[in-house]
Amino acid sequence: MRINMKHVWIVLKKELKDAFRDRRALFMNFILPILTTPLIFLVIIYASKSAFEVKPEKTKICIIGEQYAKQLVDIIKSSQFDIVQSSNPKKDLQDGKIKAVIEIPQNFSDHLLKEKQVNIKILVDESDSKSSNVGSILNEIISNFAKNITKQRLLAKNINPEIIEPIVVIKENVAPPRKMALFLLAILVPMFVVLNASLGGMNAAIDVTAGEKERGTLEPLLTTAASRISLVTGKYISVSIMAIISGVTSLIGLGLTFWLLPLVLGKDATKELGDIAALALPASVYIAMFIVVVLTAIIFSAVEVAIASYARSFKEAQTYLTPITFLVLIPVYFTMYKTPNDLADSYFIIPLINSLAIFKELIYGIINIQHLLLFIVSSTVYLVASIIFASKMFENEKVLFRS
Repeated sequence: MRINMKHVWIVLKKELKDAFRDRRALFMNFILPILTTPLIFLVIIYASKSAFEVKPEKTKICIIGEQYAKQLVDIIKSSQFDIVQSSNPKKDLQDGKIKAVIEIPQNFSDHLLKEKQVNIKILVDESDSKSSNVGSILNEIISNFAKNITKQRLLAKNINPEIIEPIVVIKENVAPPRKMALFLLAILVPMFVVLNASLGGMNAAIDVTAGEKERGTLEPLLTTAASRISLVTGKYISVSIMAIISGVTSLIGLGLTFWLLPLVLGKDATKELGDIAALALPASVYIAMFIVVVLTAIIFSAVEVAIASYARSFKEAQTYLTPITFLVLIPVYFTMYKTPNDLADSYFIIPLINSLAIFKELIYGIINIQHLLLFIVSSTVYLVASIIFASKMFENEKVLFRS
């Protein structure tokens, strides 16, 4: 059965008019990605920052036996930790009222004078990221105090302190601020854009298939001169357009995020995050990103149209399509912390993972022709398969009018 482009155009115009009349669809595809993307992005950054950031002047700790090590306690106090008293330190630590407990033994000073080893306990709650970080800070303070004691002992015996520390390890971060920012973007951007592109046409797919069945407008449409392949093509293109719009508006939302970031978190926070707002990618990368959005959108649109056409009602279609939302999240989390160096050729062939993988490379400004071709060829295969699947479902009377 041949496709009549005139009929396709008529169906497409009709579906797009209906879609743009639907305020909910407009909100979901235009407004929501622009609003939620910056909001979620900023919440994730702020939450991550606040979860691990330790401000000593606001952090409560308890020291048991502080009278036995006044010099050490004075050093800890100089770090501006809020040292509080507690009748039950372990319980307060577990309840989150304090972030760490230091236990200093009664024989602390005596053992130091006799040059014996002495144990100091630092109790933390490893399930609390702040408590864990406070423990690391306190451990470093006490370790430095111990090193100074060792140094004084050796100097008193006319021994060079360097003899016990022949190797000093210096860890240096060679990643420039831009690369640090790209790492953060490579985690978040593919997630937002690909999710919106793959799921953005879902409501439209339900409306043009199961929605029409429920309203009783599908049967009259099938009696027109337009062939079923022309009808499904027009409907499919309209769903694809809505999905593409959703993906593109999420990109716009990300642009808005970069503009808002310094205003909301402050310039200091922006510098810590690698000056994301100052990032600039070449035009060729944005063109490639658009191609990824389009291919992802049109593949998932065909699958969603096929599945929704099997449903008898709007609600039933939502039930059938809900698993897709969860299936889409699996590859998102699977590739989230991968860097371009971790991506094997197979990543650019597997459905959806290929979109996420190519997006990561593009964010880093990498245009790998081999990977791009693998992505385009594999996506084309999935596209053809999904369109055939959708058209077969739409042509099947038992599927369309099942009781």
